[in-house]
Amino acid sequence: MQKPLLGQKIAVLVANGFNEKDLTVSQKALLSAGADVRIVSMDNGLVNSWNEQGWGLNFAADQALNEALAVDFTMMIVPGGSRSVEKLKLTAHTKRFLNGFMNAKKPVALLGDAVSLLAFSGRGEGLSITGSESVRADAEAAGAKWSEETYEVSDNLITGDSSEQSRMGYVEAMVEFFANFAAQEDLEAA
Repeated sequence: MQKPLLGQKIAVLVANGFNEKDLTVSQKALLSAGADVRIVSMDNGLVNSWNEQGWGLNFAADQALNEALAVDFTMMIVPGGSRSVEKLKLTAHTKRFLNGFMNAKKPVALLGDAVSLLAFSGRGEGLSITGSESVRADAEAAGAKWSEETYEVSDNLITGDSSEQSRMGYVEAMVEFFANFAAQEDLEAA
C-alpha cells in the first residue's frame, strides 16, 4: 500500500468540543496514508470531543497550543465544531499558530466551522473558501469569496463542509491535497 504522507508531521488543532467525526475520519485517512498525526490543544492532557448528541470521546493532546510552533509541523488540520472553534478564538496563540502555517505556505485544512478562524486570524482576503453556512458572513466580511462547492482549494488552503453527506469526499480531497504538497516538496528537495 502506498504511503504518500510518510514522514509528514501533521498538527490537528482542537479545543474541547471539536467535532468527533471530523477528527476520527481525518485521522484514520491520514494514518493510512503514512502521516504522523499530532493533536495540539489549548489544554494539556485530555481534550473532549462532541459527537452531535453530547460529549464524546476523550483524546490525548500531544502538545499544548501555547508551546506549539508551525515550524515543527509540515501541515495542519482544524476540525469543525463550534464549541472548539469559539474556544480557539479566546487565545492569540491560535492566530500565531495558524498564521505560521499560512505565512510559510504550508498546507492547511479547515473543516466546517473552523473556516471562521481565517477571519479571526486576518487571513480571509482574496481566498476562495467554503465550509459551514453558519460562518459564511464572517468569512465574506473578512474578504473571502464563498464557494458553494463541497470543498475549495485556494493556494495552500483547503476548506470544506464537514456535514455527514460531504465529510468523506472532503477528507479524500484533503489527503490528496496534502499528498500533492508532499510530492512537490520532495521534487523541490531533489
